[in-house]
Amino acid sequence: MTAKPKELWDYKRIAEETGLSVGTLRRYKKTGHMPAPDEQPAPDRPRWYPETITTWMADRPGRGTRTDLKGEQ
Repeated sequence: MTAKPKELWDYKRIAEETGLSVGTLRRYKKTGHMPAPDEQPAPDRPRWYPETITTWMADRPGRGTRTDLKGEQ
């Protein structure tokens, strides 16, 4: 019996699962607000394991959080 390969999500699948737009996800990756891809078969095709995204989503600050003030309070 061979092991089933782990599922990987692209931007489109992450958008479907999270409700965020593909454009927002691309911007988050570019600015470092998303975890590093688990695999990147080509420069413009990053992929993440579902566990990576669900953990990231659970740890994200809520909407409207002033992350620019971190450490100033």
